[in-house]
Amino acid sequence: MSLLLGHRGLSSRHLENSMEAFRAALAAGLDGFELDVQPTADGVCCVLHDDDLARTAQGPGLLRRLKCGELPRLRNGEGVPRLSDVLELKARLVNVELKGEPGWNQALAAVEAAGALDRVLFSSFEHSEVLQLWSACHEARCGFLWDAEEAGDLDAEALEDLPAQLTLHVPLAAVLARPDFWRPHASRLAVWGMASAAEAKALPFEPGILIADGL
Repeated sequence: MSLLLGHRGLSSRHLENSMEAFRAALAAGLDGFELDVQPTADGVCCVLHDDDLARTAQGPGLLRRLKCGELPRLRNGEGVPRLSDVLELKARLVNVELKGEPGWNQALAAVEAAGALDRVLFSSFEHSEVLQLWSACHEARCGFLWDAEEAGDLDAEALEDLPAQLTLHVPLAAVLARPDFWRPHASRLAVWGMASAAEAKALPFEPGILIADGL
């Protein structure tokens, strides 16, 4: 049975990447959640998707030019979460997406300090970031992210060249377009890009992980 994660928390009902959204995902019975991390100017690993805070915070500002204590509050009144705060929640699995580069050092340090390596899965579209992290800590669970176009261009040889331990993070649309291609890798798949987990019922197999905005 697939593990079900909330995309940026339960983002269909709550402000994305907020403690409110993460708690709501667990309260709804999800196994955990996906989130995005970036370091602040003083090296604190914080949870935020965009480089600029304007979309989800109460004021603009580039995350990497501000220290942790200088960040404006989120639109729901909370502070921008630190990864260390989120890891205190009792999630079965937390998918930590590394945004931009560099940033893996701070993310790995936060996870190791929390003793959470066994319940964190690192991923990124920047595959070099993932490989650097994995090289520094082979105990870490890691995966590559692709968008739909990139995933559509992958062939069997490309996947065979990847370390077998890596998780394959692929949007639902790309998997639906080539289900027979992805079926042999089902247990390694983390399928994302869906408003509701119910959309994954169209797949002819069960992926290892589903990542959805809502139930």
